[in-house]
Amino acid sequence: MRALRDQPTPEADNRLRVRTAEEERELALLAQFMRHGSVASLAKAIAASSGRGMRAGDLIAAAGLDPSGADS
Repeated sequence: MRALRDQPTPEADNRLRVRTAEEERELALLAQFMRHGSVASLAKAIAASSGRGMRAGDLIAAAGLDPSGADS
């Protein structure tokens, strides 16, 4: 059976779903950042909510960000 023209293939449909999910995660992260106002504040919130004994400074370092401007 031939695919109809301009119909997404299963592979293309899957890639679109993955891209949409990634964009939604990025927008959610941006919204979180906007609420917290700084990387350090967001890192503190993530560390506190993780419940794994994480520290904000460790998250900032793992992300490769400059800790000198962070209010950790």
